[in-house]
Amino acid sequence: MADTALPHDAPTKAVDILLSEQAARRPDATFAIFPGETLTYGEVNDRARAMAKGLIRLGVKPGDHIATLMPNCADWVIAYFAGLIAGAVVVALNARYKRHELGYALKHSDCRVLLTTDLIADHVDFTSLLRDTLEGLDAQTDRTSLNLTSAPALKALVLMGKVPTSPFLSSEDLIALGADIPDAEVDAARAQRDVGDTSTIIYTSGTTSTPKGCELTHQGLQASWSTFANTVSLRPDETVWTPMPFYHTGGVGPMTIILATGAAFMTQPHYQAEQAVELIEQHRIAHLYSGFPQLSITVIEHPRFNKDRFDFVRSMLNVGPEALQRRIQAALPDHAVLLNLFGMTEGAGIVTFARWDAPLDVRAVSSGYPPENTQVRICDPETNIESPRGAPGEIQFRGGGAFRSYYKDPEATAATILPGGWVKTGDRGRMDPDGALTFLGRIKDMLKVGGENVAAAEIEAFIQGLPGVKMVQIIGIPHKRLTEVPVAFVERDPGSTITETEVIAACTGRLANWKVPRHVIFVTDWPMSTTKVQKFRLKEYLPADLVESA
Repeated sequence: MADTALPHDAPTKAVDILLSEQAARRPDATFAIFPGETLTYGEVNDRARAMAKGLIRLGVKPGDHIATLMPNCADWVIAYFAGLIAGAVVVALNARYKRHELGYALKHSDCRVLLTTDLIADHVDFTSLLRDTLEGLDAQTDRTSLNLTSAPALKALVLMGKVPTSPFLSSEDLIALGADIPDAEVDAARAQRDVGDTSTIIYTSGTTSTPKGCELTHQGLQASWSTFANTVSLRPDETVWTPMPFYHTGGVGPMTIILATGAAFMTQPHYQAEQAVELIEQHRIAHLYSGFPQLSITVIEHPRFNKDRFDFVRSMLNVGPEALQRRIQAALPDHAVLLNLFGMTEGAGIVTFARWDAPLDVRAVSSGYPPENTQVRICDPETNIESPRGAPGEIQFRGGGAFRSYYKDPEATAATILPGGWVKTGDRGRMDPDGALTFLGRIKDMLKVGGENVAAAEIEAFIQGLPGVKMVQIIGIPHKRLTEVPVAFVERDPGSTITETEVIAACTGRLANWKVPRHVIFVTDWPMSTTKVQKFRLKEYLPADLVESA
């Protein structure tokens, strides 16, 4: 498929301006599809604008921070655009946060207003979580001017849903507060922003330190995700399945460019494979932007999914090892294209992306190519000196969707954004002769076995190709003589009976001796962050006698 220019101007407009323009041109066109609920462009714009006036009445000024604490739902979409229309920066908080992470992010982010929902209280009770997190919340008497030592900047909580309870404002309360705000005041607030200003803050996972608030700009989100829209030639009459959380760049990023092109997206508050397959078929969704194997596999290997029945699918995105990529491509309709990428929060989601016309041998192995607005280089991670083409090293990039800074963390920002704008990723890779990037794993995800450096990703890629293996992760455990040795955690395919002995035997003679796992642990579930397996927690799955004998 030939590259096509985006059907909107280059990133020179704030994200919410794009919404207003789409709403003016096509108010009745579908923008968002949720189970049992659909939002049009006009409806999102009108409801968000009414709520934006309420935020302004609460004292939110251009550049101030407001926060969302919700899963993927219609309320999140309205709250997000309300914040942007008011000229605010939206802090998209992880809906899986517990008390510690939430308390840190609420205080650190300086958000003035937090919007949450009670529509999914059966799954997550956000009101109870907030009461547990914010000491003294129930003693507050002024719902529009909270006074909390645990979050000094926070002045109001808005509960979008059916059962508003003090000290929360309801969405109706918020709209009523701003009823007398003239449209001119809203437009004046929006006019004070620049496309290079921060639009969204997403906190990194914080698995090794406190979370960092990654500042993404209006321009960066559009520049990053225009690569996806250009690659698939996304049309206004198409729908994209986006199961990734909105508080992740894989959620808010696709939504941004779907908005820019006038297309629609479908998502769910809680991922359920059966429901996802039904909605994909019902809405004849052309692009399956699942991103990760945990989502992709459950759809394409669902009993209802087959090439003929789902012949309307044009593309699918999955990030995974070669064997898995080939398995997914084989399950798709013959005309559909499996895509891959390398991305990170600091790049607004996309750093490199597969080319539509690249052969499967390239799309299955590499993470694609830098788009025209992005430069990528491979460097020594210590000296930051560029490595020869083909040599492994740290992936660094600049341009595209590169983040602005870590909020209130100049030291971490300076350590990550080098002179010249180059962003250190902490990931290993190499550039092939034709410019394709091959991802080799996290720099820190290296094992030291008897003096030999071993990339966990290399062992994972091999085992992933064994029959009966659905997913694999490798960690190292201490060893008295060899420093550490690899252990494989394996999830079997349904019906598979592959054994530890068979996995080790398959590796023996095919991998160097020091790369062969010493043990195989079979699992049925994984300790997950938002999108990735938390490898440090896999050690909790190790049998006690194995750890003691290591």
